[in-house]
Amino acid sequence: MKRFIRSVKVSLLEKKYILIILGGVIGLLSYFIIYMVEDMDLSAIEDIIAAWPEGMLEFFGDVEIFTNPYGFWGLELLSFMWLYGGIYIIYMASGLLSQEVEEKTIDLSLSKPVTRDQFLGSKIAFLYIFIMATMGIFFLITMGGMASSSVFQDEGLYFDRLWLTYIIVVLYLGALAMFAKFFSTIFLNSRKSMALGVMVLFLMFFLGEFYIYMDEAVQNIKYISVFYYFNPSDYLVHEDFGLFVRDLIVLYFINATLIFASLVVFDKKDIPI
Repeated sequence: MKRFIRSVKVSLLEKKYILIILGGVIGLLSYFIIYMVEDMDLSAIEDIIAAWPEGMLEFFGDVEIFTNPYGFWGLELLSFMWLYGGIYIIYMASGLLSQEVEEKTIDLSLSKPVTRDQFLGSKIAFLYIFIMATMGIFFLITMGGMASSSVFQDEGLYFDRLWLTYIIVVLYLGALAMFAKFFSTIFLNSRKSMALGVMVLFLMFFLGEFYIYMDEAVQNIKYISVFYYFNPSDYLVHEDFGLFVRDLIVLYFINATLIFASLVVFDKKDIPI
């Protein structure tokens, strides 16, 4: 256990500046959007949306989400969290294991009194702690911005909903990372793992967001997409806690399944030395 904790600690220390910078940059972007909402007449957006084709409204969501400050913030920030942070996390998850194989240092790591499960488990634990810390910085800056915003004060400071959303964001990004981590245990190659991880990301984005434009006979394909179980605006604006619980359970199951699969594959993998 000491070696496990030490391995996680070493990885965190190596990435501490990236963690702070990534969380800070996304947080500042959030602060900018909150500041931008101060100068916007969100109610006027309703007239603009009324002129949209019905298909566009189905894709972006209902009018209330656009005209609510939390909804607008969620659409601008959280809907694109896969782009702001997800791609980098996939990149990092792809290389944590594969890089040691490519640099031929994994034999040294595994020669220590540590099992393969403990070795890979420390990499996975680091990824989740990195995601939680990065998103923690982002949400703390966001809370500060909302607390100082008259628009959000008038709407109400729903920090309880915000922190429930934080949990979903962590599981959502964790699932994206675990796909890449699973591929890295199969290929033991950073480039292949990264390429397949990004490919799956965009495929799930397409299936989870554009299924409404598909034939009704195949629309159920949306259920295999992580994106379908990520609905932050509904938690923040509509207090849809039933949807939150569903998404929480499904995303937790996806994360747990991918972790288990990664550990099983890595335990049986022949590692080139």
